[in-house]
Amino acid sequence: MTQLTPITERILTFLQNSPECDFEALVTCYPEFSWNELYLEVSRLSRRGLVKITRGVGTFTINYVAAH
Repeated sequence: MTQLTPITERILTFLQNSPECDFEALVTCYPEFSWNELYLEVSRLSRRGLVKITRGVGTFTINYVAAH
């Protein structure tokens, strides 16, 4: 199994326990990471098909898709 980076592991663990959340919840939950670090990782996870991003006005929701 591929070892996950700390930010990836924390985001995926958070989403496994809360399969749908807004991005601000991640920012609040993990202050040790910058907004930009979290955004880049969520974007990467979206491109890999692990999460789905739904954009709204001024916010976006992240949905956990599946673990590989």
